[in-house]
Amino acid sequence: MLTERRANLLRSVVGEYIDFATPVASEAVVRKHGLGVSSATIRNDMSFLEDEGYITRPYSSAGAVPSNKAYRFYVESLPGVEELPKDQQYTLWYQFSKGENDIEDWSRLAASVLSNLVGNVALVTNPKVANTKLVRLELIYIKDFLAFLVIVFQEARLKKKLIPMNDALSNEDLQMVSNKLSHNLGGLSRNEIENKTTARDPFERDVVDMVVNLMAQEDQELYNDHYVEGLRNLLRQPEFANGEGARGLIDVIEDRELPKAILAEALDGGALNVVIGEENREEFLYPFSMVVSKYGLPGGAVGYISALGPTRMEYPRTMAGVKLVSSVMTSLLSRVNS
Repeated sequence: MLTERRANLLRSVVGEYIDFATPVASEAVVRKHGLGVSSATIRNDMSFLEDEGYITRPYSSAGAVPSNKAYRFYVESLPGVEELPKDQQYTLWYQFSKGENDIEDWSRLAASVLSNLVGNVALVTNPKVANTKLVRLELIYIKDFLAFLVIVFQEARLKKKLIPMNDALSNEDLQMVSNKLSHNLGGLSRNEIENKTTARDPFERDVVDMVVNLMAQEDQELYNDHYVEGLRNLLRQPEFANGEGARGLIDVIEDRELPKAILAEALDGGALNVVIGEENREEFLYPFSMVVSKYGLPGGAVGYISALGPTRMEYPRTMAGVKLVSSVMTSLLSRVNS
């Protein structure tokens, strides 16, 4: 448990390092922040913080560098998520008001606006319904032992697959199967279809198995539609100036793995989550901190907004930016669905 004096000292060290990205000397803390104690006391307190794992020193006589533990303390000690200045809020709303009522355009704009607000990488996924539900299916005759399966999901998303037939069925036979299964399974999620007990012939069971598999794929791909902005902002940070630290992140973005990593850190209910350094589940994110939030409508389409930067990121501003953009996106979705 830190005393109030040592807690204030640690906040000062973290603030200085966030601003300047250079090790913080005890003399600089005394000069700039005072804290009402002598330099010797500050040095003793710095030694205590180092022993407790809140700071590290590149070498014995160097200044202090905050650890992930220090950043976690700093975030937890914030009084709450601040609001951005009113003029910035109005400017952001104006940018969205100029666009069309197009969800993809909003997501793209949200990533751009957030990246500019926080000076780091921003990722925004398009809103999707969390559990894919079947609308209907169609079986189309190709030739004697081959049909074409078309599955229609919510939001008019499609999956298509060739399906073999053990018995030759006509196009009329296939239409009857399509109508029967669409009637029985329409509006259901994958789990609901799996748990539904209905007598079916072998071909119908094959169709339903393929539908379930394709729905599982759709659920896994749910947030692949996303927008990333601000890589150049990240590369300007001192930590990644040589490009080495950010190269792995760029590879992950190109491999479309980043949305999955972000989803793994998102909290239910839409609350902001701040993940710092090695708190991330994925090792490639250890050099970074992330602020992530869900946006969207209860029981309806939801998406995710995240800002990603070095562990030295400006947490209060980043949290405020993610919160604001999330609330704007939720309001826009509500307007479309009203």
